[in-house]
Amino acid sequence: MSNAIVALIFFIASLGGLALFYGKLGKLSFWKLAARFPEKALEYISKDPAWVVLQGSESAPGSEFTGPFLLPVPSLGRTLKLYAREDQIEASQQHFIETHRELLPRHGFPYLSLLALLYPVIAILSMTETPASPILILGYGFANLGYLLGAATVFPGHFRILGLDDRIPTLIAAIVFWAIGFVLSNVAAS
Repeated sequence: MSNAIVALIFFIASLGGLALFYGKLGKLSFWKLAARFPEKALEYISKDPAWVVLQGSESAPGSEFTGPFLLPVPSLGRTLKLYAREDQIEASQQHFIETHRELLPRHGFPYLSLLALLYPVIAILSMTETPASPILILGYGFANLGYLLGAATVFPGHFRILGLDDRIPTLIAAIVFWAIGFVLSNVAAS
């Protein structure tokens, strides 16, 4: 098996692992909705027994809770610490999303950003004949993903296949992926 194919497998596995990691952090759409409408989120969380809202220097609840999650609430002029029961957080988040679904912007499947992911994949596969190590090729792929996300930061300002809906998160992801690619390429070259 060529080193480029091995690097491509690691590239796809790491992007899949990243998606799984974001999925385990809780519903990303819940946190996006809560960030856009913090007063509605605070009202919901305050009434739901799955959540505990700490105000001030209160100590964290017991081990059956996960958190802290931070929710800036402009009307209060501060950021609140939230904890949720591990066994109830997903159902609670889903209920909040279903209740306020009309507030979420409607987007279709991100075919263009999925298609754009061919750029780093082709970059990796272009190194099939090169005697480079899989780590160096993987670094090259991540650096190219960083370049792609940098371009996506400018136009259109998002990269939805990776859950990046705004310019700032897209720019941060571009810098992080480029830095990972830079480090991997330089570690493999030394």
